[in-house]
Amino acid sequence: MKFNKKIIFAVLMAVTLIAMFLPVANFPENSAGALTEDITKQQDKIESAEKQLQRWIDGGKKSEEDIQKQRDKVQKEKDKLEELLAKQEQEASAAGGGIGYSFLPGQLAGELEIDQTVVNQYKVYEANFPAYYACVWAAFALILIALVLVMLTGDKPVSKLYTFASFAHLLGIILIVYNLLRLTAFPIKLPYGNAQLSPLVTVLLVACPIAAFAIHISSVHNSKRSMIYVFCTVLSVLAIMPFWLMIVNATRSSQDIQRSVSIIPGTFVGSNWQVLSSKNWNVATGFRNSAIIAFGSTILSVYFSAMTAYGFKVYQFKGNKFLYAVVLAIIMIPGQVTGTGFFMFMYQIGMTNNLLALIIPSIAAASTVFFFRQYLEANFQISLVEAARIDGCGEFRIFNSIVIPIMVPAMATMGIMAMIGAWNNYLTPLMLLSDSSLKTLPMMVQELRGDIYRTEYGSIYLGLTLTALPLLIVYFAFSKYIIAGVALGGVKE
Repeated sequence: MKFNKKIIFAVLMAVTLIAMFLPVANFPENSAGALTEDITKQQDKIESAEKQLQRWIDGGKKSEEDIQKQRDKVQKEKDKLEELLAKQEQEASAAGGGIGYSFLPGQLAGELEIDQTVVNQYKVYEANFPAYYACVWAAFALILIALVLVMLTGDKPVSKLYTFASFAHLLGIILIVYNLLRLTAFPIKLPYGNAQLSPLVTVLLVACPIAAFAIHISSVHNSKRSMIYVFCTVLSVLAIMPFWLMIVNATRSSQDIQRSVSIIPGTFVGSNWQVLSSKNWNVATGFRNSAIIAFGSTILSVYFSAMTAYGFKVYQFKGNKFLYAVVLAIIMIPGQVTGTGFFMFMYQIGMTNNLLALIIPSIAAASTVFFFRQYLEANFQISLVEAARIDGCGEFRIFNSIVIPIMVPAMATMGIMAMIGAWNNYLTPLMLLSDSSLKTLPMMVQELRGDIYRTEYGSIYLGLTLTALPLLIVYFAFSKYIIAGVALGGVKE
């Protein structure tokens, strides 16, 4: 890092550390609000006394003396209400103070109490602050460590200290943001209101370390690379976590799933499997039907879509552009719009309760044709076709022997997409298949939620895991072709 940038970095970090000692929030005094509950109770008393008075007047069984006493009681309660309202107005006009709070030394004022009614209602707050104070001090320590490590590098353009500082710096920023959000989330009990952040100090605490972090990362190559690795790792964890939670929940009981989230597998996979078996959940039948539909439709979709895209690319016939525009227009029509017409057509030709009704129509895949056409535009030279024709190759042999090997990465990519779409398809099989021996895995999983008395979430997650397992295998088997498609360049002439 250059000297000038290091000075700017140090100034921004120093401002951040100093800002942690400045009042970052104010808990405004709200004595008037504390009287609201008393006013509400007093209004209820008056309403009850007035109803009692009206009943005595309408009944005619009470003496005039008793009725007058009740009138006096009502008036007395009204006078108390007026006193409370006047006191509330006076407190509101006198309000304006409050308790200031700074991140450091890290202790909220003793007058502040957590509103337990909010805690009991939402159950997401803590009644004590030790963990919060620990996060505040950790944020301060991490920012300080990052500053010291960068300063210790001296004139070295590359140093491991830069990398360590970048990690500490990033964690410090995350903790500062967390502390600000957590501070405003504490439900403070009257007569003080919830935290109101100071705009200036908040900007200093957030903007300064982020600006310093940007200077650090943009100036040091190894720190930039490390942060890219961190970013990619976080994205990978976010992508993998739903699948991992699904697999973990497949090994847990329904009570545990409803009680909390866990990333540690349980020991109830056998029980969940017994529940599946007791519901006549035939895994082999579901796998067979889903595999026939998914693989059959994927093969037809990929092969014939590639052939169609090849035709649009190579054969410049009259109406080529118009037909390609029609294909693009078909992409804009949602499948749900044509669902009723598709069902009626299949019913009229007697193709319901037939797996072919879910396989053969996949030949017409407009989005796949569009993807292949764009791929050929970037990675295919017509001169290859012309050379093959001179050598005496037929059109089908040219396509199968020359074009398909070039399109393997694109076909693998769209094959995975088509496979996932066909395997997870639920609506179309539900419309066309009513025979229990033809049901697919998604249809069987949906039936697991049909229990009248209770929902066995563990067995549902086990069914979902079995449903997703083939998709994961297919993806990992063909992922290398997707990577190869990114690296594939143009064909040299």
